This record gives sequence, structure tokens and C-alpha cells, in this order.
Amino acid sequence: MAAISTTRPGLARRVWDLTGRVGLHEIVVVVVAFLIYFAIRGAVVDRAGEAMVRGIRLIELEQRFSLYHELEMQSWILDHFWLIKMMNWVYFWGHMPLVIGVAAWLYIWHRKAYFVTRNAFLASGAIGVVMYWLFPVAPPRLIPFAGFIDTMAAFDRVGYNAQEAEAFVNPFAAVPSLHFGWSLLLGVVIAWVSRHPLSYAFAFAWPAAMFFSVVMTGNHFILDAVAGGIVSFAGLGIALGIAKYLRWPDLRPSGAAVPPG
Repeated sequence: MAAISTTRPGLARRVWDLTGRVGLHEIVVVVVAFLIYFAIRGAVVDRAGEAMVRGIRLIELEQRFSLYHELEMQSWILDHFWLIKMMNWVYFWGHMPLVIGVAAWLYIWHRKAYFVTRNAFLASGAIGVVMYWLFPVAPPRLIPFAGFIDTMAAFDRVGYNAQEAEAFVNPFAAVPSLHFGWSLLLGVVIAWVSRHPLSYAFAFAWPAAMFFSVVMTGNHFILDAVAGGIVSFAGLGIALGIAKYLRWPDLRPSGAAVPPG
């Protein structure tokens, strides 16, 4: 009996380590996060009137502080089909596909930086989900008579507005804009890990491109992007606090793959 009792914990430990090495733990974390998001989405999709009123109030707030330039910014691209397509491309492919790609790169080659980045995304995402639930806000493209064109719906078949994607998209998750906030995080992380001049250029250029994209496509107001940046850096602060608590001495790996654990 003693041999069995000592063998089972050892086997469980080996199974846990093996599943961790192949990334199953991370898959579980992502699945749970998505389930929570879907639950929140289901709780707000029927609050359209509330979300529309908040969107109108946001326009009034920006007008009060002379920040309401979204219609003017969208007009810059409406006469140029290629610019519309470019902004749509940045908005769609520069969000989750890029997040997944960078996450895979970090997980394989820069494991500790991956965990810090993952925690930053989870923390900022949790803050964002709570805000979506408490204060659903309609994006510019959904506010009646505001004058915005939904460029994704009008010029692209593939997008968050496609019928196939409706079940996975929260239409009233305008504040904060994690499209912009997470692009900031990606830029910071890539520059932090790579320390190459091109990575510094990316850290500036990509968030700038995403900012113009979220505004010009009619998906977010300027203040949405500001809120997204604040929430995302709050998540990064939480992640760095966790890393400090765990006493990780070097959060920037040397370049070789770092084994889990």
C-alpha cells in the first residue's frame, strides 16, 4: 500500500508536467476565459437601448472636450477603397490572429516573458469584461443617425460583423477598446523581448495603425482607445506584480527556448 501511495502522486506529477509542456494548461486557461466572455456577452446583447444612450453620451463628452473627430477621420478614407480595405485588414487580422501568433512565439522561445504577457492579457481582459457587463456601450457604427459607416460590413465579407461570427462577438463592447490596448501590449512585449531597432519601430507603428483603424472603421471612439490603453497597462502592472511576487530574476530570456516550469 505504501508503494502505491507514493507512486500515484509521482505519476500525477509526471502527467501534470507533460501536459504543461505540450501547452494543455494554456488551452484550458483560454477556453475558460472564452466561456466567461460568452457568458458576459449573453448578459448584455439585450441591453441595446442602454448601450445606445451611453454611446450618445460619449459623443457629447468628446464634444465638450473638443475630442470628437471620428467622423472627420473616417472621411479621410471613404474616397479611397484601398485605404478602407487596409484599415479593415488591420482591424480584423491585427487583433486575435496577431495575439495568437505572438503568444505561440513567446511560448516556444521566451517562456517567462510569455507568462507575464499572458497574465497581462488575462488581467486586462478581466477588467474589460467587467466593464462590458456593467457599462455596455454601443460603437459609433451602431449609433442611429450619428453618420458613421460600418466599413467592415460594407466592404468586407470576412469580419466581426459576418453572420458566422455574430455568436462570438459582443456588439456593445466599445469601452474599453482592447483592440487598441492589446496592440499596445504586443508592441511593448515585442520590443521588450527582442531589443532590436525594428522591434522599437513596431512598438510605435503598430499601435498607431490600430488606433486609426478602430476609429476609421467606425468601431470605436477616441476615448474608447484611451480607456483601452489604461486598462491594458493596468493588466501589465498586475502581471509584473505577480512576477515580482514569484521572484522571477530575469523576465527577458536570452533567446533560447526556455523549458516550462
